[in-house]
This record gives sequence, C-alpha cells and structure tokens, in this order.
Amino acid sequence: MFSLRVFAQLLQAWFPVEALPPFEAWASGALPYWVLVICQVLIIIACARVIWRLHVGLIVPSATTGKVLLILGSIYFGLMCLRLIIGLTVATDHYWFSARLPTFFHLVLAGFVLVYGWFHVRGFHASQSPHLEQTA
Repeated sequence: MFSLRVFAQLLQAWFPVEALPPFEAWASGALPYWVLVICQVLIIIACARVIWRLHVGLIVPSATTGKVLLILGSIYFGLMCLRLIIGLTVATDHYWFSARLPTFFHLVLAGFVLVYGWFHVRGFHASQSPHLEQTA
C-alpha cells in the first residue's frame, strides 16, 4: 500500500490524473518533496528487504526485537491516530494535522512495524515450545 501511495503522488506530480486526489493532498508539506521521495524510497527498500528475508526464512525470531518493535509501533500508531483525531476536530486548518492521506499511510507503516514485531514475539514463543514427537 505504501508503494502505491508513493507511485500515486509521483503520478500526480508529473502526469496528474483526475481520479486521484491532487498532488498537495499526498504530503503535509513538512519536508521538501525531493527529500520526502528519497525517504519514501528508502522506506520501501527497507520494508521489501524485511519481507524478502521473512519469505526466505533468514530472520530468526527474537522476543526482545519483537517487544521493541511492538512498543515503537504502538507509540507510532497511537501518535498518528492522535494526529488524525486532532486534524479532524480542533486543528482542521493546520497543514500537518489536517493532512489525512499522509496520516493514513503513516498508520499503514505503523501497522507494518506492529506486524513485524508480532512475528518476532510469536515466532520466538513458538520456537520455545516443546515439539511433540509422533509415535508410529
């Protein structure tokens, strides 16, 4: 989803499409667009690397890593929910709080961090449970 967001904003910057929100709706304006795109590409690369490493089984679950990711992801998710609520209620004209699309995609990224943390915690606990041997 995040990759589609980056693509959609690039599309609106270079070849605007009426079916998508305007270019300005995709960013809060907190960063210059070129810096934002570089950061977004780096995020996509990092997420793709995590997904690939999970797919091929190169990541060993770690309870500590999982707990840290769950804590950070929860804080990130909570702050973005708060940002969305403030932007929908008391700060509707503020450029950062009222930027709904960027906030939604921050929630997507926070969800990625939470799922990755859950993988670590759940996978670690599963690897610690005794395997039952089957008898013939």
